[in-house]
Amino acid sequence: MEKNKTAKYFKYAIGEILLVVIGILIALQVSNWNSNRIDSIEEQKALQSLHTEFKNNKKSVSKAIQSNQKSINTGRIIMSIINTDIQNLKTQNTDRLLFDIFETGNFNITENSVLEILQSSKLQNLKNDTLKALIFQWSQQKDRLLDNEKGISIKSNYLVNYLMKRYPLKNIDAFGILNWKKPSTIVVDKYSVFYDLEFENIVDDYLYNIENYNKRLKELQNTINAIIKNSKATNANLP
Repeated sequence: MEKNKTAKYFKYAIGEILLVVIGILIALQVSNWNSNRIDSIEEQKALQSLHTEFKNNKKSVSKAIQSNQKSINTGRIIMSIINTDIQNLKTQNTDRLLFDIFETGNFNITENSVLEILQSSKLQNLKNDTLKALIFQWSQQKDRLLDNEKGISIKSNYLVNYLMKRYPLKNIDAFGILNWKKPSTIVVDKYSVFYDLEFENIVDDYLYNIENYNKRLKELQNTINAIIKNSKATNANLP
């Protein structure tokens, strides 16, 4: 009888242990499910922010590319009239041309979502490895572009300094925010710069930097398009 009681108690204890183990497993499964659900919600929020932010960045970069292309086109016109017949040169609105060549575009981007993802654990929550790689690629391209912007600013200042003593800036600024109604009354042969090798070289160097900058902007634009595509593909509910 004692043996039978012991066997029953043993079976009962085994049953209790099994129930406890099963309870623990169920609790872990529920905890994991809840954790995954929270991670999924966080991922969707991050994707939504990325998608919206980069759609805005796409507009900014496209605008910058267009502005730079206009500046490049103007620069090519200037290069084409250098050292040409003076009568032909005077038919050109050189004041306007010199104003337009300075109207380059900068990419005014926002990256609050990117920084938040990179500076937190949210990057690990992203399941799309392609998207992760694109985010890092974006950061690298953006840094190179900032260096390009500094270079263009230096070249722009160099051109301004050259014109400072050789061409009436008031005539050029008449097309900008100063909106001068009358040209400069100081007598100077403003067309002489178009027969100066230094001017040709400065304009050529300036255009080279803008072309290179625009090339990298277009590469950045491709990355932006890929980020938009991948964030939307991961979250089909995005607009």
